[in-house]
Amino acid sequence: MPWCTRSEIRKVSNQAQKIHDDIRNGHLLIHAHAHDGHTTVAVGTHLHPGDTSVYADTFDSPAEALVAFEKVHAAEMRPGPAHLTDAKRAVIAARSVFDVTTATSKPSSSERETVAVYLADVGDHDALLDTHGEFEK
Repeated sequence: MPWCTRSEIRKVSNQAQKIHDDIRNGHLLIHAHAHDGHTTVAVGTHLHPGDTSVYADTFDSPAEALVAFEKVHAAEMRPGPAHLTDAKRAVIAARSVFDVTTATSKPSSSERETVAVYLADVGDHDALLDTHGEFEK
């Protein structure tokens, strides 16, 4: 968005983050989505008191919002939220490495394993330096 000022970019980013948070926390239900050239657009309903349906405007009912969305995006319109992008899948996979709820423990191995220095765990530093001859003590 090179045509936007810094404050306009901040405002759009804040709005996008709020929408993302609402979807993630179950406060915004996405009814349909469509690919609109450069981006994905969607229509949904806020699921809290005073529910409103949104699609580039605010509507009193989901039906009105869906009709307006369909008028513009009928050919590309698909039900439900958009599928995760490759980047989103990669982020989820990276975060799951640190998620203690999905972590599994492996039995420790008494076998010695050679790994790259930057991947080695904290341990006996002298033994580590002796193993890798490229380093000086």
